[in-house]
Amino acid sequence: MKWMGRFLLSLAMCGALSGFAQASLPNVIVILADDLGYADVGFHEVVADGVHTPNLDRLAESGVVFRNAYAASPVCSNSRLAFSTGRYPQRWGAYFYGQGGLPTTEQTIAEMMREAGYRTMKIGKNHLNRGAKEDPMKHGFDHWLGFTNHSWDFNLLSEKDVEAYEKKEAGSIAKAKMAPIGPLTRDNGEPASFENTNTTEVFGRESVSFIKTESEKPFYLQLEFNAVHTPLTRAPNEQLRKKYGIPDHPFDRDAKVWPYPYWDPVAQPEYNEWYDQTCHLGIPDPYGRKIYLAHLELMDSVVGQVMDTLKEEGLDEKTLVFFSSDNGGSDQSYANNGPVNAYKYCLMDGGIKVPMVVRWPRKFKAKTIDAVVTHRDIFASLSEITGVAPRKPLDGESLIPLIKGDVISLHDEEAMFWDSGKKRQNWVVREGDWKLVYREESYDYQAYELDENGLVKSALRTVPLATGLQLYNMDADPGELNNLSTSHPERVEEMKALYEKWRVQMADPVRGKKATIIQVKL
Repeated sequence: MKWMGRFLLSLAMCGALSGFAQASLPNVIVILADDLGYADVGFHEVVADGVHTPNLDRLAESGVVFRNAYAASPVCSNSRLAFSTGRYPQRWGAYFYGQGGLPTTEQTIAEMMREAGYRTMKIGKNHLNRGAKEDPMKHGFDHWLGFTNHSWDFNLLSEKDVEAYEKKEAGSIAKAKMAPIGPLTRDNGEPASFENTNTTEVFGRESVSFIKTESEKPFYLQLEFNAVHTPLTRAPNEQLRKKYGIPDHPFDRDAKVWPYPYWDPVAQPEYNEWYDQTCHLGIPDPYGRKIYLAHLELMDSVVGQVMDTLKEEGLDEKTLVFFSSDNGGSDQSYANNGPVNAYKYCLMDGGIKVPMVVRWPRKFKAKTIDAVVTHRDIFASLSEITGVAPRKPLDGESLIPLIKGDVISLHDEEAMFWDSGKKRQNWVVREGDWKLVYREESYDYQAYELDENGLVKSALRTVPLATGLQLYNMDADPGELNNLSTSHPERVEEMKALYEKWRVQMADPVRGKKATIIQVKL
């Protein structure tokens, strides 16, 4: 089998590279944004109006920019599972939200890095659909600070905020499970309460502190922001609120009523109704795009703080920095995917095509690469750099030969697959420039539009997603506008057969919270 050949080759490469790797191991920082729009970074060819990302642009100017980078899933949890393991999460039944979790049988990047002699830390979001190995302290991290939910309130991070909710109505915090309120979690479950700040700033300070920690060991830092994910109900701080002209929504813990956009468990007892209004475009926020841009700018500034700290500590040249987003941009958070088709949740490119940069000044020259790559390739790349072989066959390839110019493509000789399972009845085969899409049922999603002042219009635009088999040539038609399935029936059948062969190698879907023992297919 082809993957077994790759596995044996990787073992040989790691053995051959181990001397080189041990002599010059880089520090490694992985940075993931959350639901970032493809046109919402300044280093892309098409940049949305109002985007201000000078620090990400600085990272890209001195790094390797991948123009055709893909997440493994159109939703965060499954994408993060693939990134963390370098493997298709469908192998253990993780197709969509709530499925698969992280089995104890799967090795993570952090475990590999610790085996290579790194000190490790995870900061930020850790949404992996539960499972037996959900706890970051079981992933190979020495320390962590963050949350395990799919989102978190950006500003209400204090135990006093929890007390205010419980005082107003006992049990209200338990209802706020889609966008929880209150302290974050540190290490082995210790609550970490913060006042007068936001998650982005907290994650930045923790990252800087970790980088500055004195140690003879190199470090591995996995920094996963919840920006720019919902709930984006207000500006992250006063400075950015004023810059973008966003209305002030102060939170008074003692107020009799907390007005919208805050959830008040007495005035609005149906929490899910509030969540739909604020996070699913139930009530379009005129300032939604501006709030998104403010959070994006703050995240960018924190990335700048991390980069500046590397220079101040004399670590810039010997630190590999990876930046990407967990999946495509979401209209629900007012992201902008530019010319890329559709949005998060679906398998058109808007759901899975992501910004991606790798920077290592000591070894990599700045360049732009058009070859198709995926998040799964990061595990294989770090395996080659450290000389530590993976414990299982990977579904990714090392980016190093591509970056060095030894090859011009990584995945043209083998098809790649996406599958959202029975919940969405949506799967994809990518083979070279050809992309075959299947969707069982039609779906109309709601997209926001802006007026001449950059405010979100009250009326949403309906965008239909087609059903059935669709074939696109992504080189000639990157916007997926021209379905060629009827003119290339033989290619459709060939690619469909590839999908069916791949699918039988994967496990059946399984709920993450029920998956204590998971049958994993190699």
